[in-house]
Amino acid sequence: MGKVKPENEWKFKCANTGKAIKRRKRYYRNGKYYITKAAWEAQAKKEAEEKAKAAAEAPKAEDKAAEAPKEEAKK
Repeated sequence: MGKVKPENEWKFKCANTGKAIKRRKRYYRNGKYYITKAAWEAQAKKEAEEKAKAAAEAPKAEDKAAEAPKEEAKK
């Protein structure tokens, strides 16, 4: 006997909300499917904020790494 899929299992889900998408071609952006344009814009905004935060933290980590050898050299 073959496997039976549940009726509520969908092939495409929104990358932002996780909801099932019935019209799969409507909002396909950057290799992902979205349920609405608003969901796509929200995800894009969230990703941009994460990149900005990571970029802001990166120089701090580099400064700490640069300071550590200087302190060791003084000893």
